Amino acid sequence: MNLTTAVFTFCILIVCATFHLPSHARDSNTTQSIYIDNLHIVDMKTGRIIKDRQLHLRNGKIIAINPALSAITESNFTHHDGKGLYVMPGLIDMHVHAFDPATFTIALSHGVTHLRLMNGVKEHLIWRKELEDGRRIGSTITVSSPIISGFKNPHMHYPAHKPAEAINAVVSAKQQGYDLIKAYGNLTAPVLQALLSEAKKQNIPVAKHGPHPVDGMEWNTLKGLQSLEHVEDIFQGPLNYQEDKQHLAKTIIQLKSLDTPITPTLNIFWHLTQISEHKEAYLNSLPQDYISPIIAFEEKQNQLKRWLNSPVEMIVHNKKTFSFLQEITHELYKANLTLLVGSDSGVLLSPHGLATHKEMALLQQAGLASIAILRAATMNAAKALGKESRLGLIAPGYNADMIVSEQNPLENLRTLQNPEWVIKNGRVFSRTELEELRKKAIAERSLWQELKTLANAGEGD
Repeated sequence: MNLTTAVFTFCILIVCATFHLPSHARDSNTTQSIYIDNLHIVDMKTGRIIKDRQLHLRNGKIIAINPALSAITESNFTHHDGKGLYVMPGLIDMHVHAFDPATFTIALSHGVTHLRLMNGVKEHLIWRKELEDGRRIGSTITVSSPIISGFKNPHMHYPAHKPAEAINAVVSAKQQGYDLIKAYGNLTAPVLQALLSEAKKQNIPVAKHGPHPVDGMEWNTLKGLQSLEHVEDIFQGPLNYQEDKQHLAKTIIQLKSLDTPITPTLNIFWHLTQISEHKEAYLNSLPQDYISPIIAFEEKQNQLKRWLNSPVEMIVHNKKTFSFLQEITHELYKANLTLLVGSDSGVLLSPHGLATHKEMALLQQAGLASIAILRAATMNAAKALGKESRLGLIAPGYNADMIVSEQNPLENLRTLQNPEWVIKNGRVFSRTELEELRKKAIAERSLWQELKTLANAGEGD
């Protein structure tokens, strides 16, 4: 994303009148035991429902799982009646762009308890700590480095046109405390090879834009990456924009040999297809406050124009291409490749939280079983992040990050979009409380803080 002069002009005009302090969490007694009775657990490993259970939570962890209505011997505790609701691990969205901390509360209000941010900035590292400590209410975050790309003079990227520049970018990202490296698809082979070698040396994982090697590199160089992003890039790269099913089959064999997770991000191509076909009517149907005003202004001045001005031929092309992207995703699923849920929310005004659920719905339309989608959004993601001993399952010792729904999500994924409760770090939030938190976070946005975040983005130390 490029910040234009218009964005700065827009911000300067309104920023002084809209300064707010960030919304931080209230103090709470996390050491007190919490018991939640009469719940049905969605077991991610087996795909079965474990009925009538009592969860014991303390210090943000699951302490024990007991039969419902088990005797409680403690004298100081909080008790909730689950009334036959369904509980599963909180959702993890593995591909998000966000420069506004309201994002994390918005996502949490829709049951997304963890986000992987795919173009990190320094403020993310501060927010990451605040979210982990409970000083800020919202989804916890994994933060990539600023994108390392082959663009010339990019804003919010580290440009790398020589191997030494890629090495320096990786070292800098590691020193600053980013969780992973985001490598763009337009890096040359020598530069990407240097990046991967240095990342291995620095013991920092890499996610690559595009599930294929760059020209001049072998497929096996992508083995061991944290993930590969966008099935759209399979169509644009190895298939050269052709619906070539034989070449697709060969590509899937290569991907299978890597054992590297893939994040399809179907949502964002579906989203741009809707914009190209329905124009402003579709944009007006989106929640207007899920994306910050600064980002919305920037997107409308740049990327959105292309799709809003789409001719009929482009609309037909987009719809046909999207259908094929779903077919590619289905073939990846049939081949038992590890898939992740990633929405690319924040791009083109795709709304945080809601986009995660749209991604899951599109995966279902592509032919994935409900349990496979839920695993992609929980245990698969947790394993990719190296957090499989803390996230992704309802089990003793795991983080008390959960989504509680009225219906069985194995039978109706949509029930997760507006959860009855979300439990984050052991704190139980009702649907009403989640709505209030979301409204408060939106109302307390600091455009000055966001302008500062964006203006400083991509600056190395």
